[in-house]
Amino acid sequence: MASTLRNSLPSKIKIFVWRARLGRLPVKVELDKRGVNLDSVRCNICNNDIETMEHMILSCPKVKELWGRVMSWWNSGINMYANRDSMFLGKGSRSDPNAYSKIWQCIEWVCGYSIWRNRNLSLFEKKDWSVPMTLNEIQVKSFQWINNRSKNPSLDWNVWLSNPNSYEDHG
Repeated sequence: MASTLRNSLPSKIKIFVWRARLGRLPVKVELDKRGVNLDSVRCNICNNDIETMEHMILSCPKVKELWGRVMSWWNSGINMYANRDSMFLGKGSRSDPNAYSKIWQCIEWVCGYSIWRNRNLSLFEKKDWSVPMTLNEIQVKSFQWINNRSKNPSLDWNVWLSNPNSYEDHG
């Protein structure tokens, strides 16, 4: 199952990751550099710092809290990512790099996409950005996408919520 997991994710996730890795997401600081007139370049999730790509996906305090909850859900040692490349390439995310799996990489990608999606809902539709709501979306969407689009679906919802590490490919 693990060998085809990235192919199980929707194209919108893969396109998001591709654009994020290239630094081509339209975050506020990049739009401002290109002359787009914005009211503010502050992060609309935390309103504490300017919205750069690194801030929005990794260093915003609310996003850090979300990553902490995702790491806790996966019973993972919390080693925050150094930069977006380490997140999207799966380097430095797990306390034991030998235990890294394609399932975990899918979770990383879904996390990044969910942060971006909920940031946009907050910015454009004035919906609250919440850590519990975003975590729930990550859990539900990753389960659905991996289980329903894999050639050999074998995920159990209760196990997924309580012990997703049991699905890891250690070989």
